[in-house]
Amino acid sequence: MAAPGPRDSSPGRRPPEQQPSLDEAASDARRSNEFRRKPIHQPKDKSAKAFYGDKGIVNEFLGKHVFGKVVAGEVVASLDLGELRKTHTEYIDPKSRTVRHVDLVWRAPFRDSWLYVIFLFEAQSTVDWRMPVRILLETALVYEELTKDPEVRKRRKLPPVLPVVIYVGTKPWTAPTRIEDMLADEAKAFLPFALGHELLVVSEAAEAKSLARADTPRTAGLRLRYARDQAEFQEALATLQKLMPRDSPARRALVEWVRSSMIEEGAKEEDVAKLGELEDLGSPIVETWWASERREARRKGLEEGRQEGREEGRQEGREEGRQEGREKGLREGRREAEARASREQRATLVRLARRKFGDETAEGLAALLEGSSDSGRATAIADLIIDCASGRDLLERVARTA
Repeated sequence: MAAPGPRDSSPGRRPPEQQPSLDEAASDARRSNEFRRKPIHQPKDKSAKAFYGDKGIVNEFLGKHVFGKVVAGEVVASLDLGELRKTHTEYIDPKSRTVRHVDLVWRAPFRDSWLYVIFLFEAQSTVDWRMPVRILLETALVYEELTKDPEVRKRRKLPPVLPVVIYVGTKPWTAPTRIEDMLADEAKAFLPFALGHELLVVSEAAEAKSLARADTPRTAGLRLRYARDQAEFQEALATLQKLMPRDSPARRALVEWVRSSMIEEGAKEEDVAKLGELEDLGSPIVETWWASERREARRKGLEEGRQEGREEGRQEGREEGRQEGREKGLREGRREAEARASREQRATLVRLARRKFGDETAEGLAALLEGSSDSGRATAIADLIIDCASGRDLLERVARTA
């Protein structure tokens, strides 16, 4: 498919029939000061892009969120999904001569037809109120290039482009999904002339939370990435090891997601660097990270505390009562979260000691840790389990940390 070229007729410009190919235009743009590449600043955006670069994952996603919902079943039956293919993600702005990069573009042909459908994927880790405008610009560039397709030019009919935003953040998506929702109130009279472009925004965190089971590669991948506790993480990992093909690029994407999460939570980079394969996510390094990671437990406790405070406050019916209820709920929530996190830490440390040194050392460690709630001490002990050569050495060094 030929790339769009500039239509400027100023001196020194080539006439339209001699416009450069996509490769030539991209090369020109890279050499130009106008060339701007859209970098992926967020590691989890990059990981999500790699995850949805897997054909099996995309087919599963389309079956869950698009086919039979956004697209009617009879239309889906006419698509040849066996020929679903990734296509290039560089598009040349015909006026500014800049190259714009989109995250992923998949193309599926219709059976026995020249027609095809384009699925435009954008990974997003933060809520961005400008998203409808951003996607509109990217969709317009795709359409502009499609007008160069000989079949499109011959028939003067365009294939459909379906933009999808894969939202990987944990906060609810509150941004608009349509241009018309972004218009000022005073401009509502112009709605009949506004672009009726609506985004399909899929929140992975919300979907993962609602899953009754995770028995496919994509759902198990979601459960692993948004696991609420170590047991859920390990269950998802076991499912992925059974179901996900060893040559799937999504395996590496999941490893990168966990690595970036561990670094965000303060894990040592030299430890994280040892995680290269999906199977490595079951290693003591990851178990140690779970043992010292209290973010989810604390978050749940705070949410429960806030809810209790609000309920008590409403019952009192006074601002003083609401404030007191919130504070009480927060205090109780913090205490409960910290106690739960301490129990989980101690259990994980004992399990790690048992796996490396046996039952006798594990029982001795459990006795030394009884009642301990110092997260800094727990992290130090996790390092000792990795470093010590014998169970006796471990217990002696742990006893000195009391």
